[in-house]
Amino acid sequence: MTNELQAFIPDDLDRKLFAVFPGLVMRKDLAQATRGTSKAPSYVVEFMLGKYCANLFDDEDVREGLQIVQQEIADYIPRGDETELIKTAIRERPPRRIIDLVKVELDERLEEGVYWASLMTANIRHVHITPQIFEQYERLLLSGVWCNILIAYDDSRRYRNRTYPFVIQRLEPVQVGHVDLAEYGAGRAQFSRDEWINVLIRTMGYEPDHPALTERVKLLYLLRLVPLVESNYHLIELGPRQTGKSFCFTEFSPYGTLLAGGAVTVPKLFVSNTSPPRAGLIAQRDVVGFDEIAGSAFDSDHDKNLYKSYMENGQVNRGTITVPGDAGFVFNGNINFDPRHSPQAEHLFKPLPASVSDDTAFHDRWAAYLPGWELPKLTPELLTSHVGFILDYTSEVFHRELRRIGHYGTLWEQWFEAPAGEWSARDRRSINRTFSGLTKLIFPAGTMEKHEAEPLLRLAIEMRLRIRCQLHTMSPREFPLTRFSYDDREAGRNVVVELADG
Repeated sequence: MTNELQAFIPDDLDRKLFAVFPGLVMRKDLAQATRGTSKAPSYVVEFMLGKYCANLFDDEDVREGLQIVQQEIADYIPRGDETELIKTAIRERPPRRIIDLVKVELDERLEEGVYWASLMTANIRHVHITPQIFEQYERLLLSGVWCNILIAYDDSRRYRNRTYPFVIQRLEPVQVGHVDLAEYGAGRAQFSRDEWINVLIRTMGYEPDHPALTERVKLLYLLRLVPLVESNYHLIELGPRQTGKSFCFTEFSPYGTLLAGGAVTVPKLFVSNTSPPRAGLIAQRDVVGFDEIAGSAFDSDHDKNLYKSYMENGQVNRGTITVPGDAGFVFNGNINFDPRHSPQAEHLFKPLPASVSDDTAFHDRWAAYLPGWELPKLTPELLTSHVGFILDYTSEVFHRELRRIGHYGTLWEQWFEAPAGEWSARDRRSINRTFSGLTKLIFPAGTMEKHEAEPLLRLAIEMRLRIRCQLHTMSPREFPLTRFSYDDREAGRNVVVELADG
């Protein structure tokens, strides 16, 4: 595959990004060259590429580094069907090196209080690991971490007359260990607004100079990232297949998860009734994506009410237990028509499962409806061969730093205000959250000019307006169709926001 790489011709943005963030960026065409060769997500592979292909402007060094990464993937990242081969290799030729997603949990049922590691891709459970090895990596006890590990075999390890022979001797995360918001912000300050948007678009793997990527399309791409930087942000996107709807939850960040087909149990998502109770994905992830939601179902009104309660309050009550969570919900679904030209449904929520498609209270809780039909289908020409951030770096910045920043949702009020009585409380909250998330992505320091804030405000209003228009179609009395606008105090004018797609 290395022979397929074309000569790299850097542009000014490539050179600038490499100079400002050395060691934290990579050529995105390298990720394409390794895609599909392992079960490791892109953020892990990109970390390895960033390590071995650090000299971005020397094609020969890059080819050698890519060859090393491809060999590492082939030799050390297991496939799911290799479990018994790996166990045998550990026993016969210890120690064995593996690169895998490692999760650790305490088995309090044993008097010794044993910690077990699970190798998720190799599908090997009950692997011994000591606190001295994992105590500096808290994420091992949460969502897990992809690690370079060395495993030995010791059949003297017995508990309750059972042998547990696999032992982790050494562990090193294959992910970025430290990020600094001040350094990130200082680097951002050296780019213009448009340059920074293009950096983020290239980080996602797309080429911002492609004719299909208009200013609006770029902002819609960034809207997909808002749930990763804004807590309890709930987004729905319906659109054609092959537009990259699930990328942010499967490849972009370890803090997102995708539930294929939308199927998940209440205990797994919210809280289990075990003793002690265990919080589900809402407390373990930043965002939970529900893929192909149009083909799923909600089993009962009780389950549906749990969703509505959580989406409204950021917590659920189950019995006597109250469980808070920060995760946002994102519903993704495929529709085979373009609402701009050929409406084929009563309203734009109709393709969802019958149990929720006509539930106005459910849909009133969305912060935004992203019009997926406006985004181009993925083609080779749409993918960038230029430089962007290593995904694991941005995912850590988003999770550890931007997500914790105070809410930026009211910064637009320096210049604009909502007309009295026009927005409901949910409208304002939704618009503020969308504006806050886009601001964190584009202006992480929270500093912007009026002309820079206005496009973000207009988009935030429009994404909420689409929801209100559909609610009006579903229940005109409950949701009278009021126009959405904002007042420009300096200019003394009222600006009406309309749906770009009619």
